[in-house]
Amino acid sequence: VGMDGATALDTSMITGKRVLNLDSEEEGKMLVSCAGGCTTICTLPVSFVQANGQMVSVKISGLLGGHSGNEIDKQRGNSNQLMGRFLCNLQNRMDIQIVKVNGGAKDNAIPRETNAELMIAKENAKAFLEEIEKFQEIVKKEYQVSDPEIRIEGELLKDTNAEAMSLEDSRKVVFLLVHLPGGIQRMSMDIKGLVETSLNMGILSTKEKEVSMTFSVRSSLKSQKEFLVAKLKSMLEFVGGSISIRGDYPAWEYKQDSAFRNQAIAVYKRMYGEEPVIEAIHAGLECGILASKIEDFDCVSTGPDMFDIHTTEERLSISSAKRVWEYVLEILKCK
Repeated sequence: VGMDGATALDTSMITGKRVLNLDSEEEGKMLVSCAGGCTTICTLPVSFVQANGQMVSVKISGLLGGHSGNEIDKQRGNSNQLMGRFLCNLQNRMDIQIVKVNGGAKDNAIPRETNAELMIAKENAKAFLEEIEKFQEIVKKEYQVSDPEIRIEGELLKDTNAEAMSLEDSRKVVFLLVHLPGGIQRMSMDIKGLVETSLNMGILSTKEKEVSMTFSVRSSLKSQKEFLVAKLKSMLEFVGGSISIRGDYPAWEYKQDSAFRNQAIAVYKRMYGEEPVIEAIHAGLECGILASKIEDFDCVSTGPDMFDIHTTEERLSISSAKRVWEYVLEILKCK
């Protein structure tokens, strides 16, 4: 549920400066830097009014999703933002009033499915189905590599009177879904191929009097993270909304001169006859929090082979765990 343990840890009695973090999932790979981040909840107040016409539903599904830190560079579709794109296209052809729009379950997971219910004029029913078919062709072509199973489905529901967002508030919701940034914002200038700054609209939710959009914001530079949060705040306030922040954690910045890293590499090479892979990641680790509390902090992160982490299919290689355990014992012998 976050990094609250590391945040609350009292380091005043700790005299050690070297940390071997075991939160990595690939044997033979050592992590030396990670992004900082926070969860940013964007909230837009909306008013509901009685609406007449044809109720319709839209469902975007079949996307691969993934971890918003580890898989953000895969260019996979975000169902919440794709819904915004579809609604924008539809809005250019007819008036729409949003009854509800919901998608995603976790801020740090790229959402795979989003659903919406809308009110449109009865005479626009055929045009609505045409827009569904047209958008399906567009996204099938654009995401044929990253999300080959993507589906856009539309359905005409009952003719009814229903409570729906006002026309003005519906336009504001679509505006935010289209224009709030998402995905990679900047690549690292220090480490080739590393994502420096990104964000992911992981949760889209309609409540009684508001629509909320929850983002996982990440950056290895504090200034870029703060700018991205400021950008979200500016756009929300422009349309009468607001933001709140939780779970803010600092980046673990790459240390150019690390005696412990050199030591860890030397031990690994002596034991296994080859050098480990040295990497920085765009996901978050507790190392950044500890680095902010411990002066002259020197850290390496490693671990055994693990698969499908944070799912019901999570598993661990026993033979890999044994080797990493033996490696840890040798590291502990170092002075």
